[in-house]
Amino acid sequence: MKRIITLILLVFAGQLFAQSTCRQTFTATGNDDGPTVLTINAADINCHGANPVTNMKLINAAGSLTSGYCSSDGSSWFGFDLSVDGGAVVTGCAAAFNELSITGFNTLTITSHDDDEYADSVTITIDVEVAFTPTGPPSCVALSAPSNGQINVASGQISWPAASGGPSGYKLKVGTTPGGTNVLNMVDVGNVLTYDLGALTPGGTYYVTVVPFNANGDAVGCTESSFTTCLICYCEPLYETGKTDGDLISSIIIAGTTLSNDSGTDEVNPAYTFFSGAPNYTATLQAGSTYDIQVTVGSYGGQNVAAWIDYDDDGSFETTERVGYTTSSITGGGSATFQIVLACNPSLGTHRMRIRDVWNTPGANIDPCDEYGFGETEDYNITISAPAACPQPSMLAASSVTNATASLSWNAGCSETVWNLHLAPSGGGAPAGAPSNPGVTFPFNATGLTALSSYDFYVQADCAGNGTSAWTGPFTFTTAAIPPANDNCSNVVSLTPGSVFADNEVVANNVGATDSTPPAPGCASFNGGDVWFSIAVPNSGSITIETNNDSGSAITDTGLAVYEGSCAGLTLLDCDDDSSADGNFSLVSLTGRTPGEILYVNVWEFGGGAGGTFKISAYDASLSTGSFDLSSFKVYPNPVKDVLNISYSSTITSVEIFNMIGQKVNHKSLNVTQSQIDMSNLANGAYIVKINVDGLTKSIKVIKQ
Repeated sequence: MKRIITLILLVFAGQLFAQSTCRQTFTATGNDDGPTVLTINAADINCHGANPVTNMKLINAAGSLTSGYCSSDGSSWFGFDLSVDGGAVVTGCAAAFNELSITGFNTLTITSHDDDEYADSVTITIDVEVAFTPTGPPSCVALSAPSNGQINVASGQISWPAASGGPSGYKLKVGTTPGGTNVLNMVDVGNVLTYDLGALTPGGTYYVTVVPFNANGDAVGCTESSFTTCLICYCEPLYETGKTDGDLISSIIIAGTTLSNDSGTDEVNPAYTFFSGAPNYTATLQAGSTYDIQVTVGSYGGQNVAAWIDYDDDGSFETTERVGYTTSSITGGGSATFQIVLACNPSLGTHRMRIRDVWNTPGANIDPCDEYGFGETEDYNITISAPAACPQPSMLAASSVTNATASLSWNAGCSETVWNLHLAPSGGGAPAGAPSNPGVTFPFNATGLTALSSYDFYVQADCAGNGTSAWTGPFTFTTAAIPPANDNCSNVVSLTPGSVFADNEVVANNVGATDSTPPAPGCASFNGGDVWFSIAVPNSGSITIETNNDSGSAITDTGLAVYEGSCAGLTLLDCDDDSSADGNFSLVSLTGRTPGEILYVNVWEFGGGAGGTFKISAYDASLSTGSFDLSSFKVYPNPVKDVLNISYSSTITSVEIFNMIGQKVNHKSLNVTQSQIDMSNLANGAYIVKINVDGLTKSIKVIKQ
């Protein structure tokens, strides 16, 4: 019996004097040449409470102590010196300080020193680990998350801080009444700081007491905390990650409702009580109707916005419940208006509406519950009333607009199937009598329009026995220009080479030009609106193609690409943006080409945003007219009425006639020294007549009467 009692006493003594550890973190920030000093006093160490300490040491050195710019030999940016109670200084970084015993110390310092000529910011972070013998139970702690009294809690995850006094574990007492234990009754959850209570009752209040314990017993007098779960648990993306609301949305206005601003606070504050007025603006909206929402953002630009209504009140915003979004981003300090379309037959009454913005994400892709790291989430209570008997059309739009046609559309509404549409030149107003197009279906394809003209259209729903709605409009659109003749490679304008740019320059235009989808030019931000030219390489094998400014034109910057081959199979030779000496215009020079080879030239306005005129020319110095014997070269009469006479001392091989936009209108192959060219079939005006003589070219302007 005596031996058994002795064994029991030994076991009890082992429990009574079991070792515990705790740790405290200390940090200081500044510059290495400040210097930055972290001071730790023995009086600062209190995690062990009143229990006797057996030893202390430094652990978990972090911050600049672990930086690659820290060295112990002065070979990098900075280092650190540790002094304990004025003893020998230890110099180095994390490895020199980790696991260093400081048992019985009074004061220690870690001081930075600068090892280069620059001032660098440093952060000194280190833990003190204390080993001690608990002589009594640990101290109490209270629940830290959720906080005491918190409402709208969506998760059963709870947490608490570490207790002082050497706890070996924690017990939880949880109930649905004050002091209750019907959920957990002093359950040992282990030496952890979090616990998941699992699924909780929506709208229920829970009471939680955390009781630390060790071999000396349970903590005494621990405080009970309470929290209440949400009735309908909406995601709160910013709050859940501890981020604050950037308040990027500075104003939200829904026309025709009382919702005219944002809440001005953290819109994801967990203190919201759904349907109790915490989202402090409400609006009454009509089922099946469309509303304009104007959103204004703060100084940060690039914001996209989307809106959802939780029709089924299930606490989530599905893609099918997204009612509208911006199609382009909002600039900083600017506003944008987008439209929301309510479902035709939703559950009437109050539902939650969410509006949120996010940087650089298209509105159609925004997730209402994603954190994104920045942005703003606005929630509102929306009351949905019965739909109108004959709702007014909305979201008017014109698409696929050409020089003569356009597809006109609008929100098709709910049960409406027939509409009255009025289309007229802009400025005429809504129809006073019969509309131009009664009884149309959706969408309406307008035809017979005039190029480069502005039109207005209005739409009115015809709801049969429920009458007609008010007119919606006008929606204004402008038809496109008729594309130029050389809009594609198959109908090029031929350029006549001269000796300098001014010899045979052509004034061209790209007004109404489309995207001919050439092989990728690779320069000058090609975006369509391009036109085509061709040029025959002269006998020298060299040619320069250049564009210049046409005074007063909207085009001030071009791109130019030159291709070989045929329109059915083009190969890029060169592309240029700004090599012309004339501002931001283009120039390509080619050498070593085959004489007579046909090259194709594509020209566009930089970025494709403007239409207008520009000058283009092809030239080569070898074509200088100075090689002609002007005394023996005769062209008459000029002006000419029917027949143009040409003579020269050498054999004339061919004559070509071009109009002033570069189109070849006549060609005659010759092998004579004099000839007559019939111009009687040409319209009156100016022409360029190109005379070819043994590889030499003379171009003159001739007036046809």
